[in-house]
Amino acid sequence: MLHSPQAHKHFVETLIAMRITALAHYKKITVIALIILTGCASGGGKRNEIGLFDTTVKGDDIRLFRYTLPLFREKPKPITQRSNGQQSQNIDQRESEEAQLKRAEYYLAQDPRLKEYCPKGYTMIDKYAVLNEIIIRGECRYKE
Repeated sequence: MLHSPQAHKHFVETLIAMRITALAHYKKITVIALIILTGCASGGGKRNEIGLFDTTVKGDDIRLFRYTLPLFREKPKPITQRSNGQQSQNIDQRESEEAQLKRAEYYLAQDPRLKEYCPKGYTMIDKYAVLNEIIIRGECRYKE
């Protein structure tokens, strides 16, 4: 019966029907996945917040903030393992810390929490790297 033309025709029709049904389900799943991904990408996800952002309001609405990021440094080595070639690496490390400070300034400027807290801008009071942190302190501007 499998070799008869009618069985072959029925088999082909069934196979085509299964592919059409599978294609319709595939399209539905694809559309649902795109809707979900678009929803997450359009603001349903986390905002671009990097680091800790602490705020303080003092006296007559003096708005201060402190922005903290981790500082990545080379692990300290015993003095006996250091050589003259190591001194040039320490200079590179300082440059790396400077680059990290500049990156922290960039992240702060892009942070939506700062833009919300200081809508008229800010003045940087202090920036420094201590222990394993980069700290930027500032005050909101009150006039544009």
